Amino acid sequence: MVAEQLVWIPLVKGDLLVEPDRPIQHCWFPEGGVASVVLATRQGQETEVGIIGREGMVDLSTVQGLDSSPFRCFVQVPGAAYRLPASTLTAALEISPAIRRIMARFAYSFTVQVSGTALANASFTVEQRLARWLLMCHDRLETSDVALTHEFLALMLNVRRAGVTTAIGVLERAGLLDGKRGVISIEDRHGLEAFAGECYNKSEAFNGGCAT
Repeated sequence: MVAEQLVWIPLVKGDLLVEPDRPIQHCWFPEGGVASVVLATRQGQETEVGIIGREGMVDLSTVQGLDSSPFRCFVQVPGAAYRLPASTLTAALEISPAIRRIMARFAYSFTVQVSGTALANASFTVEQRLARWLLMCHDRLETSDVALTHEFLALMLNVRRAGVTTAIGVLERAGLLDGKRGVISIEDRHGLEAFAGECYNKSEAFNGGCAT
């Protein structure tokens, strides 16, 4: 029932997967790229609360029996995903304990990631938070090159653009990355992990996700 309704869809940067407080029509199972989950104030200020790649699915509200979400989710790094009608997943969850277990494991994993984001924002420097964020993207991609602008990183890290530029400069001088125009290349993965320290936890990416 589920496999027959999966449709492979190429995704480009900026594609909107879920709109806040709107009925969820489809669920998405990425096999490449990265999706960003953001929350906004009434004045329109946004901050990222988590990212989802090949380890997970969009949107967990469906798994939790809801038909809408308070979050906006959009494609951050291009890739592709399998699209499934939300109603199909809801029906499958009712009859399949195996699917429920897989979805519950990813829900737990995403909760760990969101908690890690809250801890990072409260306890670590912008440079460490940037290192964590790049490592999390790298966990989900098959390349060390991530196409991102400083403006976009400022949104993701909830800091000013100047703060992002300064943080990239710190990591560049340490030989950990190369920040070309619009592209950030990770030069030293192990060094970046050491720099991030406790700010980064790899289990936030693959702690029982849908892909396992």
